[in-house]
Amino acid sequence: MMEKALQKASELDEHFNMPWFRKLFERVQQMPGANRLFLRIASVSDKEQLNDYFAEVVYALVFAGLGFQVEIEPFGRKGPDLKVSRDGHQVVVEITRFRKIYPGPPEFDLSDENEESELSDYGNLHRDVRKSFEKLLSKFSQVADKQSIIAIWNDDGDLEEFEVEIAVIRLSTNATRPILGVPNGLLFVTYGSQWVRAGDHKQLYCFPVFSPEQPWANYQIMG
Repeated sequence: MMEKALQKASELDEHFNMPWFRKLFERVQQMPGANRLFLRIASVSDKEQLNDYFAEVVYALVFAGLGFQVEIEPFGRKGPDLKVSRDGHQVVVEITRFRKIYPGPPEFDLSDENEESELSDYGNLHRDVRKSFEKLLSKFSQVADKQSIIAIWNDDGDLEEFEVEIAVIRLSTNATRPILGVPNGLLFVTYGSQWVRAGDHKQLYCFPVFSPEQPWANYQIMG
């Protein structure tokens, strides 16, 4: 099934790096349930959906790299995407992706003599916080009452990690409101993207929804 998934990906993406993804898929193949993900990739109909599934590949490898045992689709297609365990504790992970809608900030051109080009505005704070908030709400049914993490991968150039963090703070502040239905077991929201922050070279972030108890407080290594 892995070979079929690789073949389908190469058909949909003309820039697909077969040797690189083969290495990644071989690592995922060692995880229980890997063929469920490969089957979905092999059946994908367009590139956007393919990239949705690649986000699952990324986070499966991220958690494995952090020392977790990873199982893919532990409760079937309608449940959370991953179950990760470490030190005798386990948590489920629901993965979602912001598809590319806006290109983000323009690239700075050193040859441009117009100083205002350095200050070009991009993004919309209210819009993107609301977008993040609604995305999180839409995933609550997948994790139900289990101890859980919602993992976001972002390909939208306008949206940044601080907007997701604001959305998580709003969730945490209003968690007792029944209308929101915030799961009691929701531990963190993680955020990642292809962009690396220049100041501290961060690419992955971890935002707690509630004050996590041990041992989960020790696992905020992506924050």
